[in-house]
Amino acid sequence: MSAWRTAEVLTAEDVLARSVADADKAMREAAKLRYPQREPSADDVRRVMQYAKSNAATPELQALQRRIAGGYLSWRQVLMGEAADDRGVKAALEADREALAALCRGEEPRVEPPKPKPRDDDEPMTFTEDAW
Repeated sequence: MSAWRTAEVLTAEDVLARSVADADKAMREAAKLRYPQREPSADDVRRVMQYAKSNAATPELQALQRRIAGGYLSWRQVLMGEAADDRGVKAALEADREALAALCRGEEPRVEPPKPKPRDDDEPMTFTEDAW
């Protein structure tokens, strides 16, 4: 029955089997990296909550904070990756990824100063004596 399986077919089957095994191994390793290595501490959660309530947080993170305050999720679920499939969680994590990572490392997030608003009028910012 295996007369049709030439050397090329057998080689292709071996290559395919190795590729599938390598892909399975890579998926298992990636799954390990999906969730944090440690449980978030109470300080981590406190820092994230304070940041999410601040004006420095993005609207997506502020919306997530309101959902958590409403009891739909917990910060522990968010920080442990258990709610990673939720669209609101994804949006908030993508928008504030660097700040949240810094907070969980115990650092203060880098907050960029607000950009000055452009002036609509053509009035000079400074006056000299001869300007009057």
